[in-house]
Amino acid sequence: MAHNTTVQLGGVAFLVCKVAGVDRVGAHWNQISWIRRRDWHILSSGAQMYTNDERFAILHTPGSNTWTLQIKFVQRRDHGTYECQQSSLAKPEGQK
Repeated sequence: MAHNTTVQLGGVAFLVCKVAGVDRVGAHWNQISWIRRRDWHILSSGAQMYTNDERFAILHTPGSNTWTLQIKFVQRRDHGTYECQQSSLAKPEGQK
């Protein structure tokens, strides 16, 4: 579901992605990747960032179904579409 977010230049943007169908059995980890559509740059996968731009951060509480992309000190070049993609990963054996 698409949401428009408007932020003043220099402000902080919070782009929220809620995971659908959280696995209550615990057999899988739901993980979110954030992608900037302008250049198809993968910004993050789970908590791992793939950008050198320190203005970008992932906010996520373990066990919650919400993953938030935070962009600090927003600039004009930050405009555009950001997409979150959900994937489910099997938990390593012995993990709870």
